[in-house]
Amino acid sequence: MCKISRAIYLLSFFYFFLAIGCQKKKADEANVYFVNPHDADKVTLLSDLVDSIEYVKLETNEESIMVRVGEVIIKSQYIYAVDYGQSAVLVFDKKGKFVSKLAKLGEGPDEYKRLGPVFVSEDEKFVEIIDFVDEKSRIIKYTNITFELLDDHKFISPRANSWKRENDIYYFAAQQNDNIVNEKKTNGDIVISTKDGIEKVLFHKNITTNGSTFSYNTESFIQNNAGDIIVSLMYNNTFFKLSEMNAEPLLTVDFGKYGIDNSLGQKNTNEQKEYLEQDAIGLAFLPVLNIYEPNLIAFTYNFKDKSGTMMNHYLHLKASNKVIHTSRIENDMTGFPKNVYICSFSYSIKHSPTYGDYLVHVVLPEFGIKKSGQNEIEGIGVVNKEDNPVIMLMKLKEKY
Repeated sequence: MCKISRAIYLLSFFYFFLAIGCQKKKADEANVYFVNPHDADKVTLLSDLVDSIEYVKLETNEESIMVRVGEVIIKSQYIYAVDYGQSAVLVFDKKGKFVSKLAKLGEGPDEYKRLGPVFVSEDEKFVEIIDFVDEKSRIIKYTNITFELLDDHKFISPRANSWKRENDIYYFAAQQNDNIVNEKKTNGDIVISTKDGIEKVLFHKNITTNGSTFSYNTESFIQNNAGDIIVSLMYNNTFFKLSEMNAEPLLTVDFGKYGIDNSLGQKNTNEQKEYLEQDAIGLAFLPVLNIYEPNLIAFTYNFKDKSGTMMNHYLHLKASNKVIHTSRIENDMTGFPKNVYICSFSYSIKHSPTYGDYLVHVVLPEFGIKKSGQNEIEGIGVVNKEDNPVIMLMKLKEKY
């Protein structure tokens, strides 16, 4: 081969692999969001994002009044509210009218001693709850909406802050809770359990907690319209898709020099808390993925400045390629509530932040209303501070 031909060959060879490398880099970066928390807008108006709002006020009467709502589950037929204050599951129709109530706290064969995680079947024919009593935990299955006993059996249930079910596999976000799995102590991020008694830990760690744990969010999972279950881990800026007994990386948030060192998660919980409270000024930490759909990706993260810790929103509207990065979404359309959170754990109530074509926000009247007594709210009617939650459905603008 002549020298010129050989040079052309080698140059072509070089550019071929360079092109492959560039394509791979672009593919990798497509799954990374580079975020500077200091670039977040102070305020974004809700009217810039949505064009209409609907409210579903969950009926408040003697039978349906709730004490401490931990989760709201919106399905095709009904809305289910899990009240851990009175260990009950309340069922409402899609207009918010009270329908039925699972309240079987007790010692009987069809009763539970402690209401744990609640699962509603896709067809809404049954409701399954975990009676959480450590090594004596069990799953109890009831008919919906009459709540007659269908089945119960022993179940290994770890300590966790949130959970999701896929067929007969149960995922628990243990975060920093201490658990014993397969006779070994762990506070690994994810514990997987099955009805057959199989257990597995993903992202194992064994830090010192001394029984003291904390978290900045009460929901770690989302399930999108395609049925994918995705989890956000503490001290990990990558979100993972769960499948069977495994996890695969899906999306990463890169805060660059403005992110905390996530090796903090290997320190004891007292050191973690002290650092986040005192030394994380100007830094971002603990991102949580809230929406992962073809047209919208949204996550929140914590950012600390001299005034305290705030929760910033990052929304990528893919059809228009518009990004909303803000510290606050102000409701300039109805004023109730004043601020809106597009996340899965507002007011510490777990819920999906989407329902069909709508964004969802669950409002506790006691925080959304300033004065006691009856308040006339546009689009709802009379609302009292002591009333049950109000579900806010927001329709995205068509251009998004």
